[in-house]
Amino acid sequence: MFEMVLSIFQSSVRIMLPLLFAAMGVMLSAKVGFINMSMEGGMLGSAFVSVAVDMFTGSAWIGLLGGIVFGMVYFLLLWVFAIHFRGNHVVCSLGFNFIASGATIVLMSAVFGATGYSPSVEKLPLFMLPLFGEQSICFFLAIVLTFLIIWILKNTVFGLRIIAIGENTSAADSLGIPIDRYKFYVFLAAGVLAGFGGSELAIGQMGFFANNMIASAGFLAYSAVVFAAFSPSLTILTSFFLAFFDALQMRAQTFMSIPSEFLLTLPYAVTIIALVFMKNKKKPGMLGKIYERDKD
Repeated sequence: MFEMVLSIFQSSVRIMLPLLFAAMGVMLSAKVGFINMSMEGGMLGSAFVSVAVDMFTGSAWIGLLGGIVFGMVYFLLLWVFAIHFRGNHVVCSLGFNFIASGATIVLMSAVFGATGYSPSVEKLPLFMLPLFGEQSICFFLAIVLTFLIIWILKNTVFGLRIIAIGENTSAADSLGIPIDRYKFYVFLAAGVLAGFGGSELAIGQMGFFANNMIASAGFLAYSAVVFAAFSPSLTILTSFFLAFFDALQMRAQTFMSIPSEFLLTLPYAVTIIALVFMKNKKKPGMLGKIYERDKD
């Protein structure tokens, strides 16, 4: 019994890592008022690029760097459309998701010479840890980046300005805070986190790329942030909570005579129930609102 519980816990941590990277990116975006539903495409593209760079260079580290660079470029382009040109947040986000999904499918055969799955590539260094089991180097990076983000938001002028922009953009603008520049920095950080999330899944855990391998983790990340009432600290717990139910449904398929299709819906059903009860409580005041100086 203990071994089964420990195994589910270790699986939950592995599943949580890419989800946590994505959720922290979503949370940062929300702090400046942006509804970030584009993590799915950012992670998918980063996973694709990390595997491709890994395959051509033979280095998982360079693959990780490639995934991060793609994530940054992806979100900087999103910043252009959603912030610079004042596009609708959800429409821009979903549009970028569709582009990433379609592009990776089209490029699969051209880059990897295969359809569905890429060849196996070198994985990031793995460590056998007490209690946590086998985890990649991204386990440590996730801890450092998560607590660094929390510290910045709570203890620095930069973090407080980010929060001020999301709560009342007009007031922050009147104080001389460069709104679009700070949003640019946040989008850049979200891109880095998307790069880590996609790369961790592709070359930290799987060792290959598969079409649509993110499997809605980007959308679950958004749900984790809403479930956490947009709290950076609680986002860690809600990310683990959703990852736990995903790990639980995978283990339950081995010893329960319940249709696998039903078990696969478990983490999503839990997410929907959680969102119904949370109802965007404590959301930033400007979340989803397009700010234009002449009109606000």
